[in-house]
Amino acid sequence: MPSLLQFPYDSVTKSLPHPPPLGSPVPAHRHAVSVQLPTWQDMRGMAAQEPRVIMVQQIGYPRSFLNQDVVKVNNACLALLGQAEEKCLIFPALDHAIACQATIHDLSPEVAGSVRIRAVDFQLDESSVTVARDNVPGISQNMHDAAPRRFYLVFFPAQVNASAMGFWRLSGTGISSRLAQSMHEHLDKISAAPVDELSGSNPNLFRELADMQADGMVRTRIVKLIQRASINVASSARFVPSDVFLYPTGMAAIYEANKLLQSWRPTQTVVFGFPYELTLKLVQKYGLGYKFYGFGTEAELDEFEDYLADEWQQHRMVQSVWCECASNPLLRTVNFQRIRRLADTYGFVVVVDETIGSFANVDLAGIADVIVTSLTKSFSGKANVMAGSIVLNPSSPYYTPLKQSLDSTYVNELFGADSRVLEHNSRKFLARSTMMNRNAQHLVSVLSPLAGTLSSTLTHVYYPSTCWSRANYEARMRTATPDFTPGYGGLFTLEFESVVAAATFFDALNVHKGPSLGAHVTLAQPYVQTVFMREKEWAASYGLSESIVRISVGLEDEQALGYEFMRALRLADRFKAGRELNGYLESFL
Repeated sequence: MPSLLQFPYDSVTKSLPHPPPLGSPVPAHRHAVSVQLPTWQDMRGMAAQEPRVIMVQQIGYPRSFLNQDVVKVNNACLALLGQAEEKCLIFPALDHAIACQATIHDLSPEVAGSVRIRAVDFQLDESSVTVARDNVPGISQNMHDAAPRRFYLVFFPAQVNASAMGFWRLSGTGISSRLAQSMHEHLDKISAAPVDELSGSNPNLFRELADMQADGMVRTRIVKLIQRASINVASSARFVPSDVFLYPTGMAAIYEANKLLQSWRPTQTVVFGFPYELTLKLVQKYGLGYKFYGFGTEAELDEFEDYLADEWQQHRMVQSVWCECASNPLLRTVNFQRIRRLADTYGFVVVVDETIGSFANVDLAGIADVIVTSLTKSFSGKANVMAGSIVLNPSSPYYTPLKQSLDSTYVNELFGADSRVLEHNSRKFLARSTMMNRNAQHLVSVLSPLAGTLSSTLTHVYYPSTCWSRANYEARMRTATPDFTPGYGGLFTLEFESVVAAATFFDALNVHKGPSLGAHVTLAQPYVQTVFMREKEWAASYGLSESIVRISVGLEDEQALGYEFMRALRLADRFKAGRELNGYLESFL
């Protein structure tokens, strides 16, 4: 069925493609962050790794589904250095490979003696890399064709692949598909270091992968976004590009932020408010104890304040509090002012992931000591590159020790070709954010009046403007300017009275289906069914029903989106009061 949703051709979107027909993958230049699976059941099958689904997948979310360009390099390494019934993963830094090995040992101790690391030198050739559909100028000042570069292979028994992929997902430190492409031309020239050599003595093998000029432009752009329309001008004005650290993925930024804080103060971490699921799992796995307040309410803040006072009396300190603005997937916002006051009183670091609110809409300069962002999302906006960032706040009382520590250990692993695409995509970040804010707000305004009515299966619409925490979000919104009016972001979540109704809506909705957010096309995801498939009861205890559908709006026409969502909702509503479709489904579609 052809898509009903078409892009308006204006100065913002004329370079973007129309959405392809339902059932085809999002065009993402081999770096796709979503999977086009048109039914609710298929999405559950993907999450469960069902063979019937996995066998037909061509692209997938890179942390969970190895890109075919990466697989090609993995296979070449296995052919050269692998043993029977082994798999391998490739990392650009030795400490990542060691951490992967340790994770496999921890999760699968029975194979501890069978996991090995080899240092391997590749010749990279960026001329073979697919940069983007648009004309992204090549910079590549410090990347040379056929230049050798050292990487680290972790070999492990195939039966513990799930344990290895657990590290791949949580750390985000593996190679990108563009980096893999640059290896393809010279796979016959892979040079393995001696078995007992991991570091080596040739400094040329350890140079950064980065494009310094493109990276500098991205860092400068992020600082300008932090400073524009600020509600805390004094704090925002102090940021400089050297406070921004780039990473190959958003999860890599979160992983490295956690490592930084653990090296600074190896004590307990607190997650306040329900976060992106991998953030919570990461601090569980790689932290030194954690405490979780999953609702983010004032009542939980009262509990947390009492807890801090008790810990203080026992001469114990909390290391950090991690929050999101707004939270994923219920779009709630914690009372940041109160958290900041507690941080100043009890001496912990405030880390805020602003990916959903984004640099465009929210200002955290007066709140966060550390800002983490998945630049893969709306900052890029095209679902064709992955990246992340850590920004250290110069106004933070902990800025100097954190900055000194990160400066001394940081190696930029964002591949040059990826950085150039990111820089190019982010030039229109504010213009895209305007359209995403508008489209999401329009859909929320259309759907919200129907939620909870007797005639509709829709029970709730979760959005920063509809949540009990609206005032907390609005307290962080930037000031309006002639070129941009801040909004509530491009993500919202719908809850239905039953899984049947939710699945009917999802299957009927003619948009792209898959994870991620902030893309140029609208994405629908049965969130609990895919993210918490084995933890539904736990998720429900924090208000996440298995009948929710998360929506990330794209740049399509708002009226066409409204029509399409209402069409799908009318079909779902035919299940109200247990009425059967009796064959009407096919004729309705």
